[in-house]
Amino acid sequence: MNKMLIPIDGSECSMKAVRYAAEHFAGMAGVQITLLHVLPVPAVFWDEGHVLSEEERKERRRFFEQWREEQRKRFEPAFREAFEALVQKGIRREQIIIKDASDTVDAADRILDETRSGGYKTLLIGHCKHDKASHFIRGSVTMEIVHRGAGAALSIIE
Repeated sequence: MNKMLIPIDGSECSMKAVRYAAEHFAGMAGVQITLLHVLPVPAVFWDEGHVLSEEERKERRRFFEQWREEQRKRFEPAFREAFEALVQKGIRREQIIIKDASDTVDAADRILDETRSGGYKTLLIGHCKHDKASHFIRGSVTMEIVHRGAGAALSIIE
């Protein structure tokens, strides 16, 4: 089975990767496509360096779970759009897996971890061109993955 991972973030760029997969892999029985949304944990949830009391840990965990559920609900339309784009082109529903991850502060690191631990043979990433100044200052998740190596065939769709 050819397991393919497509990170999505709701952007048009990530949808290009989804549409590419739909166009090129529809009708192939041995393909499994996983749509992965990585939601890095905001700094407000980080440990500030002191030992939390049991009550503080519970409160932070409750607040985090509430935040994560709100983010999942907010992102649900993007998952639905990606899923339907695949199905409309002929990818069978049972060939599609939807995952989200909010257990990291580094999206590229989480995508690479998933690629390696999940046994994916292909990592398909949508990438938008940015002006040179913003790319130099911020970098991009795609370029970080390219530099660190995915351990799978990497296709970047622009």
